[in-house]
Amino acid sequence: MDRDSMRAFLCLNRLFEGRAGHHLRRWVEGGGVPRDLLMSPKGFSQGGFKEDIFPKASSLFSSPWADREMERCHEIGVDLLFMGHGGYPGQLMDLKSPPAVLYVRGALRVPGSLGDGVAVVGTRRASGYALRVARCIGEFLGSRGIWTLSGGAEGVDGAAHDGALRSGGATCAVLGTGVDVVFPASHGELFRRITESGCLVSEYPLGTKGAQWRFPLRNRILAALAGRTVVVEAPRRSGALITASHALELGREVWAVPGRIGEPPCEGSNMLIYDGALALADIRLLDLSGGSGAADGAGEDGAGCREASLDPVDGVILKLLAQKGERTVDNLAVECKIGAADLMSRLCVLEARGVVYSPSPGRFSLSPHAPGRLRGMGC
Repeated sequence: MDRDSMRAFLCLNRLFEGRAGHHLRRWVEGGGVPRDLLMSPKGFSQGGFKEDIFPKASSLFSSPWADREMERCHEIGVDLLFMGHGGYPGQLMDLKSPPAVLYVRGALRVPGSLGDGVAVVGTRRASGYALRVARCIGEFLGSRGIWTLSGGAEGVDGAAHDGALRSGGATCAVLGTGVDVVFPASHGELFRRITESGCLVSEYPLGTKGAQWRFPLRNRILAALAGRTVVVEAPRRSGALITASHALELGREVWAVPGRIGEPPCEGSNMLIYDGALALADIRLLDLSGGSGAADGAGEDGAGCREASLDPVDGVILKLLAQKGERTVDNLAVECKIGAADLMSRLCVLEARGVVYSPSPGRFSLSPHAPGRLRGMGC
């Protein structure tokens, strides 16, 4: 793509903020050159835009803003991916209004196919259980080489990103701000870690601040990038449900973690299951590679395998933790004589079942209430 076409896309992206994608897609797929849209009012209207907006668009295109934006991106290590150009994720073209431009900041590019990633979303005001499950899902996906995608927000989003990072996996935060803006402010360290092991992604220009309407709009990108969307916990009015709705419109799989009946934070996610979403009764069901399979039931909290039985290998892990106390993942892998990836996925499931917990990254111990739980599993 020539530089003037890049400048044209940047300008149109800034003016319309995600609402010009359907016009731009038709133009690009029809063989049109992006720069021609801003060369004359006629070209602008042929592209599907209203002529009365042309003066504003032309003025921005003639200004040095787009050149400065590209220079600033180069300075801070942000890649620009343009619709119809190399590197742009093909799955985004399933959207009615795909982003004209993606800003990508981090060590890795955006997941390039549906099978690469799972979106994990939920409420900002998450319960302790939801945080634990979201972190567990992130760890499990990371141990399987699957991207964890989320929105970088507090609550479920942050826990999912953190879980993926703990397991050494890749994670992508799709933001409702510019990729150089830390929002919420408390996630500065988390965003730094994400850029080292994954990427921050946005369609918004650098410096764009958070606004209430921008976050629902970005959810369509999150849903389109992932092959599956998992709603961990969400009330009836929730951005997570908007993401799930976009995923359903795109024909993607939607899963939900069952929550307690009658609790408002779980009403939205429970209704998804009632309406036909798949119930995430076992985290191992998210293994896109087929993996170790899943047990045929849910635990008392709605995550993990049936409480009535325990896998023999899981029993060895728990017995060792009971005898020796807190252990690192490396210690357990050697002592249990199993691979690190298999061990990590098992620990994630056991953590969701409430029998182990991670006191610090890379270390696991029996939960204080584990003996009662283990008796229920036949130990």
